Amino acid sequence: MVKVFTLVNAEMGKAREVLSELKKTGLEVYPLFGEYDYMVIAETGDLKTATAAILDKIQAIKAVTRTRTLVGAEM
Repeated sequence: MVKVFTLVNAEMGKAREVLSELKKTGLEVYPLFGEYDYMVIAETGDLKTATAAILDKIQAIKAVTRTRTLVGAEM
């Protein structure tokens, strides 16, 4: 199992629109204060599926201006 944390920035004035679109993805979404607007968490079977979730579901939202993705590790 792969857990991926994607930090998301929304275009100025479009934060609510982005939140609405992120909620439609079926992924866990958490609003944030600070440098990023949202954290989206995806838990998938493999990294390829996680990559598809990020590209197809998050980065496809027009008002998303930037993402930063962190991949969780088992220790």
